[in-house]
This record gives sequence, C-alpha cells and structure tokens, in this order.
Amino acid sequence: MGRLIKAEFRKILTTKLWWALAIPAVLLAIGWAWGVSAFVTDIANDISDSDLLETAEIQADDMSWGVLALTRAMNIATIFPMVFGALALASEISRKTITTSFLTAPNRASVLGAKAITYVLWGGIYGLVVAGAASLGTLLGSDSAYLPEAGDWLLVLMSGILACILWTLLGMGVGALLGSPVGALVILLVYASFVGPVGELILFGVTEGSHLTGWMPNGAANGLTGATASEVLFGQVQDIVGSSAVANAADIEDFDMAVRFAAGAPGAYSLWISALIFAGWTAVFFGLGIYRNQKRDVT
Repeated sequence: MGRLIKAEFRKILTTKLWWALAIPAVLLAIGWAWGVSAFVTDIANDISDSDLLETAEIQADDMSWGVLALTRAMNIATIFPMVFGALALASEISRKTITTSFLTAPNRASVLGAKAITYVLWGGIYGLVVAGAASLGTLLGSDSAYLPEAGDWLLVLMSGILACILWTLLGMGVGALLGSPVGALVILLVYASFVGPVGELILFGVTEGSHLTGWMPNGAANGLTGATASEVLFGQVQDIVGSSAVANAADIEDFDMAVRFAAGAPGAYSLWISALIFAGWTAVFFGLGIYRNQKRDVT
C-alpha cells in the first residue's frame, strides 16, 4: 500500500493541477476574508440589533465578529479541493490510464484504497492552505477588536479543514461514479455554486427557518464552519452576561439563526451534527464511486 500511495503522490506532483487549483484557492480565500472583514462592522451592527444583545446590553465590539470572515472565506474556497477530488479518478478513467494501475497492482481495492488515502491527505493540505489564506485576509481586513481568540480561531480553521477533506472525497466519489471529468465538474460546480446555495435559501424561507436545509450536502458542509462561528459568538454572549442573564429561548434562537445566516449556513445544525451529516453524504457518493470502479470495464 505504501508504494501505491507514493505512486499516487508522484502522479499528482508531476502534473500542474495541484498548484493550478491552489493558487486561485489562496487568492479567493484572501479576497473573501478581506472583503467580509472590511464590512464586518455593518454585519455586527445588524446582528447587534437583535433582542438578545439589546436585552443583555452587549456592545458589538465585545464579540469576535472576525469569525464570520474566516467562515465565509473557507466555505467559498472549498470548491477547489472539490474540483481536485473530482478529477482524481474521472480523468484517469477518461484517458484509460487507470488500466495500467489496475493491472500492475495486486487488486483494484488496493489501488482505490491508496487513492482514497492520498486524497484525504491532499484534502488536508488544501485545507491548511485555505486556512492560512483566510487567516491572512481576516488579519488584513478586520478591526483588531473583532478578531477571535486563538482557541476560537483554531476551532473555525479546523472545521474548515475538515470540510475541505470531505469535499475532496465527495468530489472524488462523484467523479469515480460518472467516469467523466466534464460531467463531474459540471454537476458539482453547478450544485455547489448555484443550486445548493439558492435552493437552500428558498427552502429556508419556505420552511420558516427550520433545520431542513442542514440535511442537504451544501448546507451541512457550510454548517461545519457556520455553526462553529455561531457557537463561538453565542459562547461569548454567555461569558459576558452569564447564562442566568441571557434573554428568553426565542431571542436565543433568533440570534443563533441570524449568525448562521450571516455565516452562510442558514438552518445548519451544530458543528458535530453537521459533520456527521456531511460525512454521511460523502460516504454515500464515495462508496458508490468506489463500488462502481470495482466493476467498471477499463479495457
């Protein structure tokens, strides 16, 4: 298995795709984080009008609104590890180069297992790159009063890295299932950039703010970072005023919903529930893709 993993790394590093996708991922993450940070005062002012903060008499600069910039930047940049994963098997199937790998390895399962491990590692690499870029953009654009503490910052970044890994595997599964790079990219890009976000906003409005959108792939993925940002900010509310002084449950729910909406994750569940839901979607598509290639004719 070790040799197969090494061979997969060699395949990746001898092509231009890995850095051709990493460059725009970095630029997009920096740009989004910088842009959101620049407008974080407006976002903070909007959310500070909620009944919860008025009741608790909390000032906007008492809280780390910079987590919203980290969240939005990492969410948008996950599109690049998704594309990277989509081409993992689809491009080899399309060009018939997968045939050589299957014939020279002990069995197909070992090849597919090596690819899975390799792309988990690459998803983590992309996650670290995106996390660094989002952090830089947030530092450049945010008022220092809105920056989160190190522990909260790290928690948001870790949730974003996990999202990158899972998107890489989900993309790999879709590409393996379809066997067409163009088909996989079109479906994934249209869903991730338009159908998912727009459909979830419509569903969120129709269901009057229910958690139904949190069960969708895009909603669960965004919930990884969005719910984390919400928990960080609400945790600060509780630390500032104490749990006994917090407003009623309706105000708490409204505040939480507003923050998740601002973080790009309307209707999302908590971090761990979102992670489990998105991991479930990833497992379904990845499992179907791997099973399909156990049986696929590659001659």
